[in-house]
Amino acid sequence: MSRLAQTKILALYLLSISSFFASLNQNIYTPVIPLIRDSFSVSINWVNFTVSSFIFIIAMVQIFLGAVIDTQNQKRLLIFSFLLISISTIVCAFTTNFLVFMVFRVVQAIGAGVIPLVTINMISHLFDGEARGSAMGTYQILLSLAPAVSPIVGGILGEYYGYQGIFLCLFLIATLLLVFIMLAFPNNGKRNNGQENASSFIQIYRAIFLNRVGLMTMTVSFFVFFIYFVILVFLPILLHDHYHISLQNIGLLYLPLTVSMILGSVIFKKIQKKVTLKKLFITVLFFLPLLIIAFGFLHTQSIIVLSTLLFVYGLAIGFAPPLFSTIISNEYSEYRGAALGLFNFIRYSGMAIGGMFSGLSLVLPSTLLFVFLGVLFFLISLFQYSSLKHCTM
Repeated sequence: MSRLAQTKILALYLLSISSFFASLNQNIYTPVIPLIRDSFSVSINWVNFTVSSFIFIIAMVQIFLGAVIDTQNQKRLLIFSFLLISISTIVCAFTTNFLVFMVFRVVQAIGAGVIPLVTINMISHLFDGEARGSAMGTYQILLSLAPAVSPIVGGILGEYYGYQGIFLCLFLIATLLLVFIMLAFPNNGKRNNGQENASSFIQIYRAIFLNRVGLMTMTVSFFVFFIYFVILVFLPILLHDHYHISLQNIGLLYLPLTVSMILGSVIFKKIQKKVTLKKLFITVLFFLPLLIIAFGFLHTQSIIVLSTLLFVYGLAIGFAPPLFSTIISNEYSEYRGAALGLFNFIRYSGMAIGGMFSGLSLVLPSTLLFVFLGVLFFLISLFQYSSLKHCTM
């Protein structure tokens, strides 16, 4: 292996670990939603709001930073993000005021929002062709470890040390990564001469929206992540209130979903070399809606049925993100950073809205809710398929 190839592989793993940590900030919190509700004596809707606002802020960072990311120093952006996370997590660990807690969760989200865009943008620039698809798969595999690990860690920390233990753990990791990036991460400087200026902001996004395949991919990704987060936020309530499972074991029951997400990314990494992206995209279009309909009918039957559904669903959810990011990286050579920023914005928006939408499970039967979402997604997929037949990927 050449020195250049080794440098690229090292960069890929360093960036993926940073994204893993950004995702950890988001997902470690989910199993202790009932604990946060009880600790601050607030309604579950306020706690769900902290989940959704966290993701919404990450989404906004993608859209504003995406248009200018190629003109910025990537190392400085990473240092800035880890500084914000370090400060905010230590405040969240010690405050007893829910308003202060919410404000610094927003600060934490700004820091966490910078990392995935810097990461995915640098990977798309470092790799081409099948190597890009393989690199996106590797990135997604490491990224998927966060949902696999964080609910377990969050559940255990929440059980023994309260929510404070979770934020202190994040503070320690953020500080270590900050020191490591300052000392060891290469200073790549600005990636171009800054030809993308404020006056071209609208022009950039107009060009992105005119790309039919890119727009279709982003539309589908919104619904994939929207429904994924409806399920993710609904899950601890289902396990705690319906199945009467402890916080510690709630984290463990995320395992079938998150492990299969990793497997889904591994499958994509292998299969994208043999099957066209268009065929893979069509498979996702129709398989996921049918799976969500099945989840709607069967999620209250038993823990075994629920775990099986989550495992299969995780395979599809792990498969879809590297597929989408590879398609978008291939479609946009001129405005790739902005397109990936918009892609991240759309998927995080889907997650944010999904987190709030899950509150409907308190007033509607959950079966009706998920069957409705599955049917809606199926109809959208049918519409996208009719347009996709005339496109190439």
